[in-house]
This record gives sequence, structure tokens and C-alpha cells, in this order.
Amino acid sequence: KLEERNAGLVSNFRTFEGSIYNGISADPVGCKFEHDVLYNRETGKSRGFAFVTMSTIEDCNIIIQNLDGSEYLGRTLRVNFSDKPRPREPLYPETEYKLFVGNLSWSVTSEILTQAFQEYGNVVGARVLYDGETGRSRGYGFVSYSTKSEMEAAIQSLNGVELEGRALRVSLAQGRQPA
Repeated sequence: KLEERNAGLVSNFRTFEGSIYNGISADPVGCKFEHDVLYNRETGKSRGFAFVTMSTIEDCNIIIQNLDGSEYLGRTLRVNFSDKPRPREPLYPETEYKLFVGNLSWSVTSEILTQAFQEYGNVVGARVLYDGETGRSRGYGFVSYSTKSEMEAAIQSLNGVELEGRALRVSLAQGRQPA
């Protein structure tokens, strides 16, 4: 059993587990060590892969040897060492004219946020953030504009305005203090 093979392993080294059934929301292979299933930010569903962290390279090699190519819920698992981390790209296009938008209704999507803010200027990017475990909106997002005047017009016009039943809290995003 997978659970018996993995019992007692603790974590420091990472492996990649691919081809995981996208209905999996937690422990994909009965692991008794730290693991991260990655989720689609828009849908909240599993993206079909996870990272598992273990204490030694030997533990990683055992897991890779025992699980790579094995079947789980009708899918063939691909297990190997994870790649070196790549530089993070922004989740959406950003500018220095970035707003924090809080108190969002759970039903507000990035598209709805864009539509609400585009009346005040060229929205370069807008993003509602979602909880990686539940897939539910975190109740806030960010909007970036092309110019400072567009950003300021949006703050003046939309702060306190109701969107889908909730009054928006609109302010400069922390760390973004344009001159």
C-alpha cells in the first residue's frame, strides 16, 4: 500500500507529482509528509499536479522509484524531482498605478472587476484572488491602470460604491506610491 511505503517520511527535498486526477483536493497518494496540490486560480480545481517535500534525497528516490508510472484513480502518476524555481511572473499585467479593491462579494470575478473599473480609464490588468485550498474568492483583488489620473479617478469614484451587494473599499495597493 502507498500509505505503508510512505509512513514516517518527513520533509526537506521536493518531488513533482504529475498527472494527478483534477478532482483531488488534498493528499493525492496517501503521503504522511508535507505536500502541496496546486489549484487553478479561476476555478479552484486541482491543476493535476502536486509537490511533495521530504527530509532526504534517499526518501525522494524511494518515492520516485515506487510511484513513478504507477496507476492512481485511473491516471498514470509521473513522479520526479521538481525543477529549480523560475522567476515568478505576475498573475496579470501590472503597472505602478495599482489599486487594492477590498470587500468584494464572493460572486465577483476578475472580468466583473475589470468591467466595473474600465469606466474610469484603461484597465491594464485586474485580478480577484482566490484561496488555493478552497477555490473560494478571498474577497479582494487588484486593478492596474495606465496612468495616475485614471487610478485617482477610480479611487474617487468607486470607493464605497456597491458592487454585487457590497460596498467596495478602494485604495492604493501597498508598496505602490506613485510620484
